[in-house]
This record gives sequence, C-alpha cells and structure tokens, in this order.
Amino acid sequence: MPTSRAASFLLAALALYFFANQTQVGWLYVMSALLAGTVLAAWWLGRGALRLISADRTVERDGISLYEGDAVTVGLTLRNTGRANAALIHAAEHCPLMPAESMPLQLFIPSLPANGSVRLDYEVTIDRRGLHEFPALKLASRAPFGFFQRKRTLLAPTRVLVYPEVRRLRRLSLLDRQPAAQLSHPRAGLGTEIIGVRPFRSGDSPRHIHWRTAARTGQLASKEFADETQPGLTLALDLFRHPYPQTQSKHTPFEWAVKIVASIGDYALRRNYPVHLATDSSAWPAPSGAVTRIALLEYLARVQPVGENKLVDVLNNRAAQTFVAVLLPWPDSTVVESLVALRHRGLEVLAILLDPESFPASGPSARALADELSALGIESRLVKFGDDWEQKLADTKTPAANFANERELPTTNSRQFA
Repeated sequence: MPTSRAASFLLAALALYFFANQTQVGWLYVMSALLAGTVLAAWWLGRGALRLISADRTVERDGISLYEGDAVTVGLTLRNTGRANAALIHAAEHCPLMPAESMPLQLFIPSLPANGSVRLDYEVTIDRRGLHEFPALKLASRAPFGFFQRKRTLLAPTRVLVYPEVRRLRRLSLLDRQPAAQLSHPRAGLGTEIIGVRPFRSGDSPRHIHWRTAARTGQLASKEFADETQPGLTLALDLFRHPYPQTQSKHTPFEWAVKIVASIGDYALRRNYPVHLATDSSAWPAPSGAVTRIALLEYLARVQPVGENKLVDVLNNRAAQTFVAVLLPWPDSTVVESLVALRHRGLEVLAILLDPESFPASGPSARALADELSALGIESRLVKFGDDWEQKLADTKTPAANFANERELPTTNSRQFA
C-alpha cells in the first residue's frame, strides 16, 4: 500500500517532468526519472519483505502450572526463511493474559537477517483465570524507504490454561470442628477395627480366621471389621445464568466465588478429605466422583456462569457428602429449602454468599438472604468486595455474631480494588 511519502515523490517526479517538457532542460528529466525510479525500486525491493517470516511463542513460568496473579515471561521468536533481509518491522501483539482493556503491545524489530531469527521477551502479570488463546500477530513494514507499507497477519497458535488464584488457607471452620477425619459406623465393611465374628465363608482370607472362636465352637469363624468411612466434602457452585452486570473487571462475585471454591478444595485435599463437585453440567460437565487437585483446578479454570439449571435443582439431584460448602455468587433464595433439608439430614453445611451490591459493577444485596439462613440455623458467611475472605472462612463465630459485627464495622471502600 503506497504511503503519503510515495505519493509526494511521484507528484514531484510528475511536476519535474512537466517543467522539463516545457523547458527542454535535460537535468529536469534526470531528476524526474530519479524520483520515479526510487519509488519503483522501493516497491521491488520490499515486495516480499514479510512473506517468508514465521513466528512461535513460549510462555515461561517458575512452576509447571499457571495461576491467576503469576508473573510470566512471554517469548516471541520471529524467523526469516527468505534469502533477503527484512527490516523496520512493527509487530502488534495482543496478549490475552493482560487485562481485557489493555492496548496491544507495540514491538519493533530493526533488522531480521536472512535465514536468521530474533527473539523478543516481555513480562506480564496474569490478570485472570481461563483458557486463553493468543490472537494472530499483526506485522507491518515500510522498508526500505517508507514508500510502501506492507501488512501481514501471522498465525502463531498458543493456548494457555490459567488456574484460578488459590489461597493456602490455614483454617476452615466447616472442617476444623471435627477432631478426626475418620468416622466409624456400626456396620460391617473394610476397616481395621474388629466389631465381631461371623461364620467363615468361601473366599475369606485365612488371615482373618478368629482361632479362639474356632477352638471353642469347633467351626471356623472370621473376624468382622467396622466400616470406616472417610467423610467427604461437596463443593456446590452456582453456575446459573443470573443477570450479572456486564463488566470488563475481573472483580465480580462469580470470579471471587471460583477463587474461594479452589481455596476450600485445596484445603480439604491437603487434609485428606475426598472432594466432590456439585455443579450444573449444562454449563460445563464436572468430573464424577472424588476429584484430584489438578482435576478441580482445570474445571474451575474453564467454568463460566452460563448454566440452565438453578443450584436448587443440582442439590436436589445429587448425593451430598458429610460436609457441604455452597457458594452463592448471586442471592438466589430458592436454595434455602435445599440447604435446610441437607442440615436436617445431619450434614454439616456452610453457605458462602458473595454480596453483588458491594462489587464495582453493583447488583442486588445478599444481606437479606444471609439473615434468613442465619435465622434458620445454617452457618453462613457474607463476603463483600474488599473483605479478607480467607479470614472469614476461618472465623468460628456464630453466623449471628458475624452479621452483628459487620453492621458495627465501617464498610471498606471497595473502589480501591477496582
């Protein structure tokens, strides 16, 4: 594409030719031809400047996995496979790891030798979780004289999976109330504690024979062991498509809920509790059964609030473990009845409510729902934007006391986190 400089040179060449034709002065013809020839030579020399350039990209980090908030180095390598040098290359790099409102990075390569390569590094702090794919790299060059601008869109496919921020919780009131992780039930099963003996059956291990009973009765008897069940934790996250306000900020109730789920799951797994997920499969199918730490983080890295089923339907159709942590990024009162039913079944329930009203994009208040759960005896935590939710999860006070303290304390200016 010709630039304004090329147009100026061509107009000057045309003007000189006009005067030369009128005056028949020879050197004017020479100057006119020189200007036009320079433009033509620039077009010829730069016609394939970007055609034989390829690119690849690497994302370097200290650990194996990437987490929200990590500082990483992105390396961009440009290779020239042609036999001519390329120069004056401008590259526009849009890094999806940066905040959504960030402008593309402008990179400049003065010279790219033939059959050579140039590496450019830049550092970035990962803004948010998710599966990020780098868009095409946009190249432009005006070499050699700035008469023509050539552009090219260069594909360098790079996908990066970023896990949500995980805080290493020191305490969690839901799990720390239990003195031990093993609960024995008065029924037979696979355990270590002997609860009785029974007649020996075909297939029983000879090591389980109770010889004293066999000597007394004259018949073989086998030891019977208690069923020792490891209590598990169910993490229930509301993925329903609530009317969240549109915002480019990463500080939303749902994003905070994802971080809290990841941190609670990490804490439970470190204490050897099996962790299960209860979410709407229409948004993103969750792994079945107990999940590993990697499976939990990979799921939470991708999930978005686009589900078709409310959390109450999920809880009513899923078997819950001994402990249940429910994350409510939106004040949905339909879930109250399900939480009460779980509590009546003898399960330990913790409801964590994010207050949309306190976040930068605003929304409805979750205070009324928190008060209702507190009145029904459901342990709950109301988390506002700007709160130290790590401390709130560790708090062992009663829900009523927590809410009373919140009303007495001044509200944190949440705008400082925007």
